[in-house]
Amino acid sequence: MAETGHPASPPRFEILAISGSLRRASINSAVLRAAAQAAAWDGLRVALADSVRSLPPFDPDRDTEPPASARRFRKACEDAAGVLLAVPEYTFGIPGAFKNALDWAVGSGSLYLKPITVLKVSPPGRGACVREGLSLALQAHGAHVVHCSVPVSRHDLDMHGEIDNARIVAELRTVVAELAERARTAAAA
Repeated sequence: MAETGHPASPPRFEILAISGSLRRASINSAVLRAAAQAAAWDGLRVALADSVRSLPPFDPDRDTEPPASARRFRKACEDAAGVLLAVPEYTFGIPGAFKNALDWAVGSGSLYLKPITVLKVSPPGRGACVREGLSLALQAHGAHVVHCSVPVSRHDLDMHGEIDNARIVAELRTVVAELAERARTAAAA
């Protein structure tokens, strides 16, 4: 990270960050980790969720009495002031495991009117299909969605797979600060 010293005062409220990729070395997940670290400098807490991995396939017959993992996911979404998503495009759409997570959240209304920022980290010219798919899916949730592009390549990662580019870290810090401001505005309304 480009910053030195200690983060600002203790966090004021929480943003939930969810990666749409299950891959351990995912750039999308690395971006969310960098966003969480950058946001701490502004006193913002970004909690990284790994719940997408643990959700069983969505079953509408279980929606009224969902499994524990689905209840935890719904609660995390409901409790968050805002949600930060980084979702790769697979086969011209939303990755199956992430779409499954969105399906589990529908019945609870946990994303209804929620400020959500969708980060596009793919290079220019890629990712249009996942953006369209996410826009439609999140519209079904009644979420307030903003899309941001912060392109990241493998060259922006250090040897441990973490973001090692000051420009990207600064952009992520701004993205999270803007999401936090939207969340504050929504909470005050």
